[in-house]
Amino acid sequence: MKTIAAGIDRKIDVMRQCPLFAGVEEGYLREMAATAFLREYAAREILFHQQEQADGFFVVDEGELEVFCAGRDGREQIMHLFTEGDVCGEVPVFQGGVYPASGRARIASTVLYIPGDQFLDLAEQHPDILLEMLAMLSRRLRKLVSLATDLSLRDVTSRLAKYLLALPGADDQRSLDCGKAELASRLGTIPETLSRALTKLRTAKMIEVDKANIRILDQQQLEELAEGGKFPR
Repeated sequence: MKTIAAGIDRKIDVMRQCPLFAGVEEGYLREMAATAFLREYAAREILFHQQEQADGFFVVDEGELEVFCAGRDGREQIMHLFTEGDVCGEVPVFQGGVYPASGRARIASTVLYIPGDQFLDLAEQHPDILLEMLAMLSRRLRKLVSLATDLSLRDVTSRLAKYLLALPGADDQRSLDCGKAELASRLGTIPETLSRALTKLRTAKMIEVDKANIRILDQQQLEELAEGGKFPR
């Protein structure tokens, strides 16, 4: 981690990217920017550890962050991905507790670290910011409920089918946005099991795979599988 020398205007620019601060007056932002720090993290570098005391949170300026939980066996489950303008690690600031998961830079990233006490002071002066925070947390809760449902009710092949269908692409063409190890982590499995799931989809002629490029051959069957349907025999 490297702290970047940055003026108040530069830090305000980062906060302005975030919907959370969209309606906050310049004077309040200047007070908060005076105590905030602009930081650079290398790819895979940890921002905070699970169960570490949470004294502040992060706004993504450039790059991508991921929040994940790790099991005793070393397996990881990625909970959320954060891109430019997103807020990361804010929940424990309100609880006065610890981070419930770990956070790291997915790629080289620049973030603004905001001390929690400064943000709470701002919230007292500008309560509308709490409504935006509540909306943001509600959206994340929906994603967590969806993730919990997938992990408990869908097998790896069904989760993979759902993931492939959600990838952006033109017509039947898709491109994986991460490597197999990371994709396995997102789906709550291990690379070996993910490879077997990909093979099953290829053998069933639902998809074709060329490195990171995916061509969907049978969208109807893939959609049925993604909804928890049985794999065709």
